[in-house]
Amino acid sequence: MESYFKPTGRLIMSIGKDLIKDLPAALVELVKNSYDADATYVKITYKKDNNILKIIVEDDGHGMSQETVLGAWMVPSTDYKLKKKKSPKGRIYQGRKGIGRYAVSLLGNKLELITIKDSIKTSAFFDWNEFNSEKKLSEIPIMITTCKTVDHSGTKLIITNEYSNGLVDEINESDVQKIEKELSKLLSNIDDFRIEVCYENFYIDSDKNICKIISQLEFDDAWHYRLTGKVNADFSYELIYYNFYTKEKKSFNNSFADDKILMENLASCGSVYIDYRVYDKDPHGIEVIMNFINGNQNTKLSKTDVRNMLIDQSGISIFRSDFRIRPYGDKGFDWLNLDSKRVQNPSMSIGSEQINGKIGIESEEMSGLKEKSARDGLYENTNYYALQRVANLSLNILQRERFNYRQKTAKKKPQAIDKLFDFSHTNEKMEKAVEKAYKNLKKYPDKTDEHISILNQEISKEIQALEKEKEVEFLEVKETIAIYQKQTTLGNVISVVLHEGRKPLAWYTNKLPQMNRKLKKLEDKKEISIIVYEDLSSDIKKLDDEARQMSVFFERLDPLASNKRKKKRKVNVAEKIKAVVGIFESKIEEENITIEYDIDKNVMLDVIEEDLYMALTNIIDNAVFWVQYTKCNNKVIKIGLYDNLDGITIEISDNGLGIPTEDIIENLLFLPGYSRKNTVLEENGTGLGLSIAGEAVQRNQGVLEAIDSPNGALFRIKFRKDTINTNEQY
Repeated sequence: MESYFKPTGRLIMSIGKDLIKDLPAALVELVKNSYDADATYVKITYKKDNNILKIIVEDDGHGMSQETVLGAWMVPSTDYKLKKKKSPKGRIYQGRKGIGRYAVSLLGNKLELITIKDSIKTSAFFDWNEFNSEKKLSEIPIMITTCKTVDHSGTKLIITNEYSNGLVDEINESDVQKIEKELSKLLSNIDDFRIEVCYENFYIDSDKNICKIISQLEFDDAWHYRLTGKVNADFSYELIYYNFYTKEKKSFNNSFADDKILMENLASCGSVYIDYRVYDKDPHGIEVIMNFINGNQNTKLSKTDVRNMLIDQSGISIFRSDFRIRPYGDKGFDWLNLDSKRVQNPSMSIGSEQINGKIGIESEEMSGLKEKSARDGLYENTNYYALQRVANLSLNILQRERFNYRQKTAKKKPQAIDKLFDFSHTNEKMEKAVEKAYKNLKKYPDKTDEHISILNQEISKEIQALEKEKEVEFLEVKETIAIYQKQTTLGNVISVVLHEGRKPLAWYTNKLPQMNRKLKKLEDKKEISIIVYEDLSSDIKKLDDEARQMSVFFERLDPLASNKRKKKRKVNVAEKIKAVVGIFESKIEEENITIEYDIDKNVMLDVIEEDLYMALTNIIDNAVFWVQYTKCNNKVIKIGLYDNLDGITIEISDNGLGIPTEDIIENLLFLPGYSRKNTVLEENGTGLGLSIAGEAVQRNQGVLEAIDSPNGALFRIKFRKDTINTNEQY
């Protein structure tokens, strides 16, 4: 026996109301249908009469024949567009799921369809109330009529929304404003299709009942930094960076194919077209954009207007065939997690409200990026994750260039420590001295030389006092900064501390109850045996060993733990190197990292111990991290300590991914906030480690530098000979 599905009328309602997200999405689907019909325009009219609203959607497309209405328009999920792929004009079809036309059920409870093709007008009427029942689709008649006409081809949908019907919600002024905004963001770079919106008796204010063309939201020329170009399907890229301030144009031609995260997905996302426009939202940056827009568009926007405008257009949108895919680019939809990355590293990372970005993707067949039927984004498959990574890696290029520029051009702002930069009392004293001298000169003009001499003495005295005062205050500031740096360094290795602490804690948690039970047996004399005693002795020895190991570990961290600054003293450098490596011992063993030493054990250095510790900790921490991503078979960190004629040299190298030559040339590595960890991780680092290391070395009259190396990273610390004593023994 053969049987068949017999869907009820509710199927149509479900397609329209359950799969279409909201009112803007419904109108967007109808606009797409007009575009697919090769129309030059679509006109949306809101016509209100008491409690009845009519939404009229009309276009001048090629229209439909009666056969098309019956065989395609009224057939849910037809594959007509999927097979054809392109319209007669060559437009890539936007509505390929075959369900968008049923969005009309979200906008009203009745529909009149009028379509003209080849001088034949076809009309059909749909009462969605009939579909909201248990009736089978085959039991709901649809009246269709045809007649000849001299009118031009096109399609008109007259959607009636009777507010009292209970099927649809009332569409108010706020709703249509949202729809307008959505339509303005829908298209990009399309000049042969326009969207018009009209209001008839819709607004209480009659001045608002007008027709207007929806402009594509474009501010391509209003930016401070821009990155455009293409990332190919094989992850090679050709990108161009622009700087508005300097008028700089810089090309980047390379590949993301070595990116670890990208390779883990093992999926392509097709060719990706990038257009990122980034803004500085400080007062100066806003003023630059305000002046630019007002000058080019003959407007009088305020800074507040510009700030709000940038927020409205912020976000990174995804476009396919110049149509935006929702919700990418919607306010608050941070699909690249930009804001969380900015919290981690505000100096380098760009927030979602600082960027207006467009990403163009290829067809589903070429990219593997498939839209959900509900029109709420792309399926989050491996292709989608590859797209996310490509988008972030491209943005990293812009962020790096922006960071570099801002660091080089940053104005030296006063420090937050007011005391150091407060000269008011000195100015006051000097003004009084000058005023006194002026009065004496007027009173006793014959004693000019004497008065000037006295004035010079007073000013010199005041300057000397100021120098001494500021010298003390400056040392206090340096002291405070050094303490903060030490605490930051300790924070950078906190994961190591937690990792080391878990092992003995787990052992204590499991073993201590057992030991208590054994002790109870001995105490109660219920089981006195040599076995129990030996077990207990073994446990106690293990407990002692674990405690001793933890004690050693925390002793290694001790130089970073104090809140007080110590003075310079002679320290054995080899000992300190071994102690710092010991902090990372567990991680080194887990990752199977080989440490190779070439050190002089007798080198003594007159330094602040905490500073040497901070420098070594941050550099070795950096090496342990990057060596994990080596392309070599073995993970190796080399540490050298050499007594040279001109001084002492410490070299720390790894065979990890290395440092880009341009980063070394431009001296970016030691700038606070600069980090490259987002090239291998989703999140970025703080960008403080190497900066702290550099300052710690500098405080001890040393120099820390990155050396361009063909095999991984190489850092070199140099101390002058006059800070060294090599006579003491290890």
